[in-house]
Order: sequence, then C-alpha cells, then structure tokens
Amino acid sequence: MLSRVLLYGLRCIIGGVVVGSLWLTGLILFTRIIPSSPQDTTSATDGIVIFTGGKTRLKEGLALFEQKKAEYLLVSGVNPVSTFPESVEKMSERSHITLGYDALDTVGNAEETAAWAYKHQIKTLRLITSNYHMPRSLFELHHLLPQVQILPHPVVGDNFLKPKWWFEGETLYLVVQEYNKFLFALIRRPFEDLQGFLLAREKSQ
Repeated sequence: MLSRVLLYGLRCIIGGVVVGSLWLTGLILFTRIIPSSPQDTTSATDGIVIFTGGKTRLKEGLALFEQKKAEYLLVSGVNPVSTFPESVEKMSERSHITLGYDALDTVGNAEETAAWAYKHQIKTLRLITSNYHMPRSLFELHHLLPQVQILPHPVVGDNFLKPKWWFEGETLYLVVQEYNKFLFALIRRPFEDLQGFLLAREKSQ
C-alpha cells in the first residue's frame, strides 16, 4: 500500500515537472513573438482599429488616422464614462470614425472589429494595441477575418525598451498573465469551432 502511494506521489511530481517545463518553455517562446516596435508605420490601410486600454494607443491611432493612413477608424472597447468621445466629435473626419462600446475583453474587441470590417468592406487593417497584447489580439482577429490583411502596430511601453525588461516585476507579471490568456485562447477556440460546427450540422438535418 505504501509503495503505491509513493509511486503515485512520484508520478505526480514527475508530471508536475514536465508540465511546468513545458509551460516555461512556452513562456520563453511567447516573449520572442512579442513585437518590440511597429514594422511598418507608413503604409496606408483601409481601416485602423484601436483596442483600448491606454492613452498611448488612442494617441497613436488618432495620429495615424489624421495622417490619412486609413479611410476608416474603429475604437473598440470605449469606456462609456470616458470623455474621449467628446474630443472625437471635434474631428473633421468624424463620420468615418466608429466608437465601439460593446467589447469588454479581447474576444469582444475581435467580434466588434469583424462586424465593423464587414460593414465597411475592409480588406487591409492596421491593428493598434500594446505589444504584449498583440499575439492574442492577432490570433482572435485572424480567426474572424481570415481574408483581411492585418498590419500589427504595437504600442511599446517604456519598460519593454529596457535591455532586461524581464527583471521588472510589473512588466513580467503583465507578460505572464497575457501568456496564460493566450494559452487559454489556443485551447478555447477549437472547442468553440467544434461546437459551432455541430450546431450548424444539427440545424441542417
């Protein structure tokens, strides 16, 4: 009996070490796909979308839109109590700016963006969000807009510009948190696709 308990405990320890090693390896790989700067700041696109979450994102997106880098602009996930809409009302191209209030998370951002892109027949899109948030945002958007060319335009915080940013506790926490959300998205999406397929199949019968 004791030997079985010890064997079970040993298996649990080995399993934990393997899972932990895989998670850590994935985290290291994840940090390597976090962009450190926008690759293209000059090309024009049909639309620009800003996933809200910081003033820098809004400032960058509005500046590019005012430079005529896109015909349409979507600000997804606007806080209803924000004063940002008041400043947008004063812009000359207000009719081409959409303020989205429905999105509460990244999935909601992607869904809001997809509906807007279909409405305006967007074929090329510049995505503005924080650099650590870019991998998951692209994953969600590519799934809903497979035919749209998406140009990532990351906003990079000062901490990420440091040579050894992983020593910054707050920054490392953001990356680990985002990595876990990214893993969950990779797991969640196939199940949702399967569920949608089964529902569609059931309705067709």
